[in-house]
Amino acid sequence: MLNNRIKKVISHLIPFLIINVTIVSCSENSANKRIGGNFNFCSKNRIHHLHPSLISDESTSLVASQIFEGLVKLNSKSLDVEPCLAKSYDFNPTTFVYSFKLRDNIYFHNNKCFKDGVGRKVTVDDVIYTFKNICTKQIVNGGYHNTLKGVVKGVEDYFNGESNDISGIRAINKSTIEIELHRPNGLFLKRLAGINFSIIAKEAVEKYGIENNVGTGPFIPLKFDSYNDQQVLIRNNKYYLKDKNGTQLPYLDSIFIDFEIGIKNQIQNVIDKKSSTVLNLPFRAVKRVFRDHKDKFDNEIMMQSAPFLCTNYIEFNLNSDVLKNKNIRKAISFALNKQVITDKVFGETRGKIGDSGITHPYIPNYRKNGVNGYSYNSDTAKKLIKTSGIDTIRPLQLDISEEDYKSLGIADEIRFQLEKELGIIIEINIVTERYKIEKSRYAKGDMYISKSIANFSSPEGFLNIFYGKTVPKSLNIPSFPNTTRFINKDFDRTLDRARRSIDEENANKSYAAAERLLMEECPIAVLWYEESNRLLNSDIRGFPLNQIQHIDLSQVYYSR
Repeated sequence: MLNNRIKKVISHLIPFLIINVTIVSCSENSANKRIGGNFNFCSKNRIHHLHPSLISDESTSLVASQIFEGLVKLNSKSLDVEPCLAKSYDFNPTTFVYSFKLRDNIYFHNNKCFKDGVGRKVTVDDVIYTFKNICTKQIVNGGYHNTLKGVVKGVEDYFNGESNDISGIRAINKSTIEIELHRPNGLFLKRLAGINFSIIAKEAVEKYGIENNVGTGPFIPLKFDSYNDQQVLIRNNKYYLKDKNGTQLPYLDSIFIDFEIGIKNQIQNVIDKKSSTVLNLPFRAVKRVFRDHKDKFDNEIMMQSAPFLCTNYIEFNLNSDVLKNKNIRKAISFALNKQVITDKVFGETRGKIGDSGITHPYIPNYRKNGVNGYSYNSDTAKKLIKTSGIDTIRPLQLDISEEDYKSLGIADEIRFQLEKELGIIIEINIVTERYKIEKSRYAKGDMYISKSIANFSSPEGFLNIFYGKTVPKSLNIPSFPNTTRFINKDFDRTLDRARRSIDEENANKSYAAAERLLMEECPIAVLWYEESNRLLNSDIRGFPLNQIQHIDLSQVYYSR
């Protein structure tokens, strides 16, 4: 029976409070652990290439992180950095050198790319090869541009073909590798825990190219099941980790990932025990589940809610003949009634309106001193249009991914508001996610609904995508991750100062100063901040919900 606490949650559902609406906890209890079983969920978007250095979306990253591993990883409960393929690491503050000692029992998955189809042991040569692979001119170079460039010695020379080696990444012996930085960087290890830095095998890349899916992780991918429209991962029986009781990980036998199943059917599948969880449950659906299935809580289903460090925004092409005018960009930002927009997305507005800058308001220890966003102000918006110097504004294109159901739901509202407030005609283009990204990288459109998802709890993850030093001069060269092509020397200098700071408080002051500069120039119009809601089979354990939706299925199990 639904207790008073749950009833209170239903009526208020404070968005950014971590909630477990069942008495059953997700902590590990070995006495009630059932080894084996299948874990089933529906992916938010279809999975693209699993090759780690090319991954730039959350759905692919979720799956790939069960297959691949890096030198370090984030703990799924605390989000602290901990050893992974490296059994230990240390940092020399005098020389700015990280030393990583590899485990001696790590093997790649069995695959026909290896001799006799047997996965071989991971070596320091694989680590060096992985970093060289990241530092090549690929379609996507998130790991190079966001983490290595300007941070690790010698990566630019290798990237530009001026050296055959990366001077700052070197093997000391058969089990130790060093990474030398130009200067201390407080976020380097957290970035190194990202999916782009998963260790790969040269044999696999040479055989499969960007279709490479050979890793060292707890699960091994099978060939995509096109008949059932499923991706299946099976247990890696050679996995090196064990739990504190000496039991071989992972506990699960397999993972089944479905696609294009509606939210209603996903919910019913969890209730019918056909599925394990619904990830990214919309707020409206949360309220519906509480209303329609209140008798199922505690014994059959449970709900989790937490902040999700993801910001949704309209991205402006600063090379557009219209949108290169800052007053036009500001006018659009002031003309958007975000309360109405978020009401259409969530069914309520509390705590989600994007009125305080690009960084998510629930980043720990970050106070946005003086960072002002753009709240709805019709009069100011109209004045800015008049002072823009543009008499007639042509229709503007707004590109939206066909896979982004929330943006699809509010596109017409954005079009209606901008025409009503400013007389600007918006033409909506519904395109594939990949095509939208390509257009933005080559500055071919006007506006795009995009999102920024933090890989760790720091403002840097949100601000880094506007770093101007990575922007090519020619529009014929793709710009990534700065697809707006925003360039501001003061912003870059302030962001660099924050990155160099070891002290979190001083770093955050610099991040806030950079964010103030960014919002004044207005290369984006922030729409809303996300929260995360999950519906689970109440038998599931070892599946904590965190602020970045980092999921590690290696220790998930079912209670007896």
